[in-house]
Amino acid sequence: MGQLLSTERTDERIVLRARGASRRRLAGLALAEALLLALPAAVAAPLLAGPLLRLLAGGGGWGLPLEAARTGTTWLTGALVALGCAVAVAAPAVLRSGADDPAVRERTRPRALRAGADLGLLVVAGVAYWQLWRRTGDGGGVLTEDGDGTLGIDPVLVAAPALALLAGTVLTLRLLPPAAGLAERAAARGRGLAAALAGWQISRRQLRGTGPVLLLVLATALGMLAIGQRASWDRSQDDQADFRAAGPVRVLDGRTPKSGQGDDYAAVPGVAAALPVGYSALDLPDGHAGSLLALDTRRAVGALRLRGDLLGGPADGPAARRATADLLRAAAPPAGTPPGIGIPADTAQLHLTLTLTSLRTLPAPPRLASDGSGPRPAGPDTGPVPATVSVLVTDTHGSPHTLPLGAFPADGHPHTGTAHLAAAGRPTGPLRLTGLLLVVDQPPVPHRQRLTVDAARAVTADGAAHRLTAPRGLAWTGRITDRSASAGTPGGPRAGRAEVPDGGLLAQTYDSGARQAAWTAAVTTVRITAAHPARPPLAAVATDAFLRASGSRVGAVVDLTVNGQALKARIVRAVRALPGPADAPVGSGGLLVDFGAVNEALSDLGAGPLDAAEWWLRPRPGATATVVAALRARPDLEPGQVLVRDEIARELHDDPLGRGPQTALVAAAAVAVALAATGFAVGAAGSVRERAREFAVLRALGAPRPQLARMIAAEQGVLIVLALAVGTALGTVLTRAVVPLVVLTQQAGRPVPPVLVELPAGQVVGLLAAVAAVPLLVVAAVGLRRGDPVRALRGRGER
Repeated sequence: MGQLLSTERTDERIVLRARGASRRRLAGLALAEALLLALPAAVAAPLLAGPLLRLLAGGGGWGLPLEAARTGTTWLTGALVALGCAVAVAAPAVLRSGADDPAVRERTRPRALRAGADLGLLVVAGVAYWQLWRRTGDGGGVLTEDGDGTLGIDPVLVAAPALALLAGTVLTLRLLPPAAGLAERAAARGRGLAAALAGWQISRRQLRGTGPVLLLVLATALGMLAIGQRASWDRSQDDQADFRAAGPVRVLDGRTPKSGQGDDYAAVPGVAAALPVGYSALDLPDGHAGSLLALDTRRAVGALRLRGDLLGGPADGPAARRATADLLRAAAPPAGTPPGIGIPADTAQLHLTLTLTSLRTLPAPPRLASDGSGPRPAGPDTGPVPATVSVLVTDTHGSPHTLPLGAFPADGHPHTGTAHLAAAGRPTGPLRLTGLLLVVDQPPVPHRQRLTVDAARAVTADGAAHRLTAPRGLAWTGRITDRSASAGTPGGPRAGRAEVPDGGLLAQTYDSGARQAAWTAAVTTVRITAAHPARPPLAAVATDAFLRASGSRVGAVVDLTVNGQALKARIVRAVRALPGPADAPVGSGGLLVDFGAVNEALSDLGAGPLDAAEWWLRPRPGATATVVAALRARPDLEPGQVLVRDEIARELHDDPLGRGPQTALVAAAAVAVALAATGFAVGAAGSVRERAREFAVLRALGAPRPQLARMIAAEQGVLIVLALAVGTALGTVLTRAVVPLVVLTQQAGRPVPPVLVELPAGQVVGLLAAVAAVPLLVVAAVGLRRGDPVRALRGRGER
């Protein structure tokens, strides 16, 4: 605007200088004219600030009651901004009021000196961007903290995106001269008069096109940045909600018995699947902390939300869903027939008929010392040793459950014990009978005894009885657990070979061991489990942070400690992040394993299972609200224990601290588009007005009006296309460089998973159409305007 006014006043300035007007006088006139233009804005801005702020707050969903009072600071700010605009408008006229034309002086300066300001701006923007990248990498973003712990905002970091935008825009203006030269050479090779004149005008009047192009580039780039930041911020909130909830509905540990939670949650109306999830802390080298996430990988498809780009593929779509399914299959244990004896569905009781027989008395254990001293037997033989028996049942998730059968005498006669599944909370079926647990009080004299399971019946809730039979290939393995006294010593307790007898289910021989005289009590625990092939290491999916912290790689076998037991896991895949470890500090590593596989490995060691710390529920389509309402109505759950993905996403989207800047940036982009349209319209109109005599000469020489209109359209169209192309490229680069650094969490940290930059094509096309609409209409109106060539020549005679 200032450049246009200065150009329009050139003739007047020359006349006034010829009549003796001083430079100060001319500068005063220019400043007074600029102040008259800025005065309405200085008065209107404070009056409009309140309504506009309330409009932005309401449209942005901030959820905050805002009252903008018109204070002295508001009026002072408006006056200072208006004064700055007036100075900017008057500056070209003030510089041109001297004896030398600043444009001429600029062209006479060395090229390196002329580029100094551009390079300086580029350096400042680069340093600010580097500081923003470094601070965001530390998790602080633009926030700073002083020695007292008071939070503040670093103005350099806040201005970094604006500086980068300004530096990129100014540098792109250097593309205008070579583009003008290319346009002139291309037009000169053509035969049309309109194209030749348009190319010649662009090349000859480069400075006139600089202002409109600058405005259009700024508007386009700022609009792209606003679209990209808002779309990326919205996507980041959805991604964070996916990681916080891990699935559609997440239920934290309730008061229902753990063994019955699976069927209990699966029976909630609208639930398609209920998955147990266990967690365990991992100790990594150099003091790093990690997290183990165990879930039912076979049933997790559709319940686990994992962005595709975290797996190295497309972020969304069918390919991303296939990648997640492939990842879960890689972590699943090998397929095969599970060991044990199948139990019918809806079983309420198990009846096992057992026979415990004392085979013979064993010699007392040898003295430990060479002189005959050492532990002595506790007393004379007390006869056959009774045993307390429990049955081991494994549920569909691979979790073992111990159900008591009762105490059995070693009298050689069959006795029937009953295990009540309802009392254990009804473990999730289908169930398998996978073993027995015998606990024997060690007698003074050891005995060799034999336990036989003659028959087993399952009784369902309706009273129907089903006989359990041994499947083909069934085998058992018995061992003495580490909790047994004198285990592994000469004469201590020992487990013999387990068999499947004809007509029966199990036969196990064992030595009871003997209690020493110095002990008041000692027990022998025999654990009998269904035999299975040697299990390979657990299949694990590791995060990149785990690989860095542990120094391992895909294919390596790592040692884990779960429930105090040492396990081995083979890393089969790597991902950037996992939902479970997302709750851990930034940079911690995580492993994903199968819930059933880790519990089977713990069961092989005789250790307690990894309990389900929470449950992930997959509702049927459209049934999420029904599921949530049913869960929150349960007396055993607090409302806060039910986490809903959609509710978390809504809370994140409604955060005023995150939503406010997005709305403000969109408003700034809209203002930039309006200013660019106005500036380009004024520039185009001024250019045509300045060249009225030139057009009149062409009309007098016989050039038809449509040809002149095409020349104006070609000249201005090249500038519009160039500005849109450069603005789009600059906006894309800045969006992908800046947005990942400025999109932060509510705690001013980097989001997990990382921000995925998005530029919706439809919104970008709409932006380009909005930016180009007014300039194109102005070009059409100017080109079709009729003028009088005679009047133009008479009004602008040769000086």
